[in-house]
Amino acid sequence: MMIRLFWIAVALVAAVAAHAAFVLFVPGYMFSAEIARMTRAQGVNTFFILPVADQARLFPGLPRNGVTGICLFDVTDGGITLSANLPEGFWVTTIYSDNGETLYTVNNRQSGSDAFNVSLSRAPGFIEMLVQSTDKERPEIDSGWTVQSPEPQGLAVVWYPLTDAALREPVAQAMSGTRCGSTVSPSQ
Repeated sequence: MMIRLFWIAVALVAAVAAHAAFVLFVPGYMFSAEIARMTRAQGVNTFFILPVADQARLFPGLPRNGVTGICLFDVTDGGITLSANLPEGFWVTTIYSDNGETLYTVNNRQSGSDAFNVSLSRAPGFIEMLVQSTDKERPEIDSGWTVQSPEPQGLAVVWYPLTDAALREPVAQAMSGTRCGSTVSPSQ
């Protein structure tokens, strides 16, 4: 009887561990896999408007009645700047790490402007932070918001909800002017 209780307890603990692993790790893995699929189709450091079907697959929680533009960024070789000039109205910009962790979010009310820049770069490692803390601070040109990613790749998302599906095309066309590319310093 004791051996049977032991194996029941082992099975229960294994089931809880498997469920916890699934809940904690599979969503991030699926998000990364979907980003990799889109990267093959669109490339990195390029802003594009998602078709409705891809939007529903990548962001099942968002209402389908809206326009979603994304930039699959890679800051391995240097900084990336997301430059947007959005139509007037409500919008949300969110920066995600490669595994789906939210790094930064801002909306039209918080920003105070429909035109903005977000500078994306790689977050320094522990040793780099120690070295940088001993350097004197240098003034740098402020181009808007700065987001440092702990991973070299991630996703910048601009979502513009719509009240009428007929507005999708004009809003998508206005949003398509958003650029996502290498940051070029003024000295270059």
